[in-house]
Amino acid sequence: MGRDMDELQQKEIVFERNEKSKGVAYLLWLFFGWLGVHRFYAGKTGSGLAQLLLSLSFVGLVVTIFWWLIDAFLIPDMINEHNLNTIDMIYGTQTLDHHGQDEAPHQLEGEVDPRRKAMLDDLRQTGYKKERRDDITRLYR
Repeated sequence: MGRDMDELQQKEIVFERNEKSKGVAYLLWLFFGWLGVHRFYAGKTGSGLAQLLLSLSFVGLVVTIFWWLIDAFLIPDMINEHNLNTIDMIYGTQTLDHHGQDEAPHQLEGEVDPRRKAMLDDLRQTGYKKERRDDITRLYR
């Protein structure tokens, strides 16, 4: 029992160290958003690099300003996606059905890890929700 608790605490520490804050992302967006710094913070390095390179030219800067304004609405989803990916990395990937319940057809109901389910339930209560639209594209709210 003690070993399981230590493992759970270690996983929670790993999550806390890798968790991203929406407040920090918005501050980065406000002051350095035209350079794409908030996208680097959210783990979107490809699009962050594109914003950075576009902002080096006048025409690209005009495009980047519109992109920067649109990102104000996209930041919560980017941060939620990063945090959910961190949870998946720590606890292993497991899909969720459209009701937010663990979907594991190869497991019996009693075999679902109760600690993982409790952590996901806590995250859902604080606003995290993972939905599947299809096999290729996943939406995060």
